[in-house]
Amino acid sequence: MTEDETRARKRVAIGLAPQRPTAKAIPQRPPAEPGFAFWRWWPVFLLIAVAGATGLLIAAKMVNSPTQWPAVRQNLTAWFFGQRPNSSLSNRNARLQFTDDFNENSHLLAAQQEPEQWWMNVVPATGVYRIDVWPGHVTWSTLGIQLPAAFRLESAFAVAAATPDGYGGLLGRYQNPDNFYFFVVDGHGRFQAQMRKTGVLYTLQPWTALAQLNPAGQNNVMALEDNQTTLRLYVNDGLVFEVLDLQLPPGQAGVVGGAVNPPTAQINVDWLKLYNLP
Repeated sequence: MTEDETRARKRVAIGLAPQRPTAKAIPQRPPAEPGFAFWRWWPVFLLIAVAGATGLLIAAKMVNSPTQWPAVRQNLTAWFFGQRPNSSLSNRNARLQFTDDFNENSHLLAAQQEPEQWWMNVVPATGVYRIDVWPGHVTWSTLGIQLPAAFRLESAFAVAAATPDGYGGLLGRYQNPDNFYFFVVDGHGRFQAQMRKTGVLYTLQPWTALAQLNPAGQNNVMALEDNQTTLRLYVNDGLVFEVLDLQLPPGQAGVVGGAVNPPTAQINVDWLKLYNLP
């Protein structure tokens, strides 16, 4: 009989287990506090989230994707739900005040020209108000009527297919050549918002690619709403920009066109509508 067997018999004889237990089958640990593991790691999670958001913003800037909340909100809504948010274009309470399809001389927009700078006039044969702009120039025409206190100016226009570097859009709160807002799109599917105040130009939104924009040669429908406290811009039935901190008083509205590079750009305004908002 071995020494271990002898020791075991003696333990049994006095009422003990044959072998001395030296460890539990499952190690005993202090009870875990609920949620402790998460809170211990939350600074790491927060750092990862901040790094991820920063990376997304950098990537968006590199590819000219929108970073302004209205445009981002619209893209997210379209992505998740397959639709765009409701826009003012379906506002049933808006009352049409004036409209012009440019089949004859316009009563809303001016006929103007400046040699080798710009030319603007109605072309009844094609039913458009045409804006020709030489490179490096910007021109506009305000409406020749008194605007309602709250209004929506809506227009369909196209940058000519041959001049995609041209751009066109709408003016808002125009006081004089040194004070106004303007919102434009070019033939490459990009949008820009600027404010000119006391002769100084401020970029509110740099050139930004928008998925819902049509390229040069196709119409884009743009609507500018001024409800006395906010300027809202809609393009092709989607909200793309808002000016919440208005720095210019109410003023005139109109259309604008410009050109960056040769050749002379051509912008064709297909129709124009002015609504009185409640």
